Amino acid sequence: MSNAIGKILISPGDTVGLESPTYLGALQAFTPYEPRYTAIDCDEDGVIPEALEQVLAEGCIKFIYLVPTFQNPSGRTLPLDRRRAIATLITRYNALLIEDDPYCDLRYEGNALPPIKSMAPEQVVYVGTLSKVFAPGLRIGYCVAPEPIRNWLVLVKQGVDLHTSSFNQALAAEYLEGGHLKQHLPHIIEIYRPRQKAILEALERYLPVGFQWSHPEGGMFVWVEGPEGVNMAEIYQAAVRRQVAFVPGHFFFAKPGDGQGTMRLNFTMPSPDEIDRAIQILGEVIRESSWRQESYESRGAEWQQNSPRAGLEVL
Repeated sequence: MSNAIGKILISPGDTVGLESPTYLGALQAFTPYEPRYTAIDCDEDGVIPEALEQVLAEGCIKFIYLVPTFQNPSGRTLPLDRRRAIATLITRYNALLIEDDPYCDLRYEGNALPPIKSMAPEQVVYVGTLSKVFAPGLRIGYCVAPEPIRNWLVLVKQGVDLHTSSFNQALAAEYLEGGHLKQHLPHIIEIYRPRQKAILEALERYLPVGFQWSHPEGGMFVWVEGPEGVNMAEIYQAAVRRQVAFVPGHFFFAKPGDGQGTMRLNFTMPSPDEIDRAIQILGEVIRESSWRQESYESRGAEWQQNSPRAGLEVL
């Protein structure tokens, strides 16, 4: 769907407003159409409305792209007051928002939040998928868009993929109409919830001081930020040699050079025991990295001894 949106909305040189970091797949879909990207300032709760207003006031934004719930890659979620503020802003400035919402049903704690689409229906293209709650391989997605955009999306999609598999669509229709999603979703959450708990506990147990990470209420990802000087691409290479993989965070930034000390962890596939062992190995790799050695030598043993997690580190 992101490819179709880029095809109908982006001309070379158009400006697209993004969170930073943002979803890699959206960058890959939009970039071939040669836009310019403007990063909207964010904090642990997502886009800051005042920063968005500043971008909108400057004008020339073709559209804004957000993943407001359990964002990929950061896991953060826009709280209700910010959703309302964003809806007010895009209505006031007659701006278009692409609300990508594939993870909203994967909530392990807290209360569900309404989509921004429900607060500004004519300003939002709402995009969702069954990949996270039915079967990833079916590649069945959907959108709810204002009529002029919806009509163009229907036409463009014919050129993008000719036709979505009729068999896959029939499966999806039966899954929804038969009430199977409502029955199956609790089982998915029962599988993912302890895995999320395991990764958060393992990060606390094994990562060195100076690293921090998100604590999402749902979704599939945890975002980790390292201290200044960490090169996650280097750590990734060492971790893979020990059979542990993650996505270095710089891929999720539109501006080259940003996010060198960050990484995205996906906890949905391995078991809790596998997660614990993987994060233990990751902690060991970080401590063995050139950055860790330089930090230790420059700050001395006292820096490590005074660490609030020093007693939990596996040496």
